[in-house]
Amino acid sequence: MKRWALAMAAASTLAGTGCLYAGVTLPQSYFSPTEPLKGAAPDAHGEACAFEILWLVALGDAGYDTAYKTALATSGAPSLYDIRVDRTVTMILGGLYAKTCTELTGRVPH
Repeated sequence: MKRWALAMAAASTLAGTGCLYAGVTLPQSYFSPTEPLKGAAPDAHGEACAFEILWLVALGDAGYDTAYKTALATSGAPSLYDIRVDRTVTMILGGLYAKTCTELTGRVPH
């Protein structure tokens, strides 16, 4: 009886984690020091990712600051407003391979 209960507890724990494959996007934050309305502003996008391989090696920078600087660099803007941040996690076999990305989108001031 104890073995059965232990097996059920382990199965229910692993069932919610996506032990074979997980691909989820989680909202992280929304920040809006909004500029006055002057028409539609273009969006800038930045992404920062980190990887994990074989549960042993983790590389990269999935930080907010890196994603923000990438968005600034690609847009050429001095700053952004209406910033939205999501975190995307892709995991295979419970961490045999994992990729975590911070995706930032913000409006470029006129």
